[in-house]
Amino acid sequence: MAKRELSDADRAEFAAERREQLELWQSKLTEKVADLVNGDQWQRWLDVAARFTSYSFRNSLLILLQRPDATAVAGYKAWQRSFGRQVNRGEVGIKILAPVTRRADTVAADGRPVLDQFGQPVKETLIVGVRLATVFDVSQTAGRELPEQPVPKLLIGQAPPGLWEGLQRFVEEQGFRVTRGPCDGANGITNFAVSEVRVRSDMDDAAAVKTLAHEAAHVLLHSTAGLGGEQVCRGRREVEAESAAYLVTKAHGLDSGQYTFNYVAGWADHALRSAPAGVTLTDVVSQTGARVVNAADTILAATRPPRLSDHLTQSMVARVEQTIATDRAMRAATRSPDQVSSSKHVRQMPPQSSTRSVSPVRR
Repeated sequence: MAKRELSDADRAEFAAERREQLELWQSKLTEKVADLVNGDQWQRWLDVAARFTSYSFRNSLLILLQRPDATAVAGYKAWQRSFGRQVNRGEVGIKILAPVTRRADTVAADGRPVLDQFGQPVKETLIVGVRLATVFDVSQTAGRELPEQPVPKLLIGQAPPGLWEGLQRFVEEQGFRVTRGPCDGANGITNFAVSEVRVRSDMDDAAAVKTLAHEAAHVLLHSTAGLGGEQVCRGRREVEAESAAYLVTKAHGLDSGQYTFNYVAGWADHALRSAPAGVTLTDVVSQTGARVVNAADTILAATRPPRLSDHLTQSMVARVEQTIATDRAMRAATRSPDQVSSSKHVRQMPPQSSTRSVSPVRR
C-alpha cells in the first residue's frame, strides 16, 4: 500500500500535536525534578553542603595545589561540631588564607556615622588583614557518614537508529562541526569561538547521542544569535540544554530521566544562588520551559523522530474514535422511546453498506 503524502493541514496538525506533547513532557520534567529535590536524600545533602564554607578563588587554588583529590574541606572544630567527624591522628592540614576582621561603625560618604532607627551607630565587619588557617579534607577524617551528593549516571546501551546522524546534520547546518575526543572531564563541549561541538569518545552510544542533543541545544540557545537572543547564567544554560536534550531523546524513544533529573537539579541549585529572593529551585526549572520547548521543537522538526510521529498518529485516531463514541452516546440519549424501539428492530435486519467521514477535533 502506497504511503499517503501529508497535506499542509496534516503537517500543521502534527506540528501542533508535537508541541503539545513537548509541553506536557516539560511539565512532567519539572515535577520530577521537584520530587527529587524535595526528597530526603537531596535535602540531607543540601543541609550538609550548606555548612561548608564557600572558598575564594585564591583559596581554592591553594587547596588544589596541596591536595588535588580534596572533595570537601572544613576546619578541625567544624568537622567536630557541624559534621560529627574527627580529624585522624597525624594528618597534615591544608593551609589557606583566612580573613582577619573587626567590627566598626558604618560611615557615610560625607564622613558622618550611620545611625539606626534608635539613634545607635550601625556596625559593619571590616577585613583588616589575612592569616594562615588550617583545614582538612573529608578523607582525613572519620565519624558520622556524610550523605552522598545525588549525581547523574551515564546512560548505557544503544542509541535510537539515525538520531546521531540527524543531530550531527542539524548542528552542522548551524555552522558547527562535530568531533569526538577528550573534553577535559566533561561529556561534551560546545566551543563557540571555533564553532565546534565535541563529544567524548569513551561513552556508550546512548550517552553519546544524549550528549550531542545537549550540545545541539547549547548551539541553538546560547550563541550570540541564539534562539530568543537571551544571555543567561551558567546554571540556567545547563538547565536549558539538558532539559531540551531530555525532550529530544524521549521523543526518539530514549528515556534519559535518571541522568537528566539529577543533572538539572544540580545546575538549578547553582542558578538559584544568583536568582532574586523568593525564587525556588522548581521556579528556576519551570521558568526555562518556553525556551526549552522551542529548542526541542526546532531540533525535532529537523531530526523527525518516528516514534513521535507514531504517537501523534495514534493520538489523532484516538481522538476521532472518541468523537464518534461521544456523538453516538449523545444521539442515543436524545432518542424517543419509539425511536429506541425502532432502532432495536433495525439492528436485527441485515446490515446496509454506508460510509461516513469524520474529521478529527482540532484544539
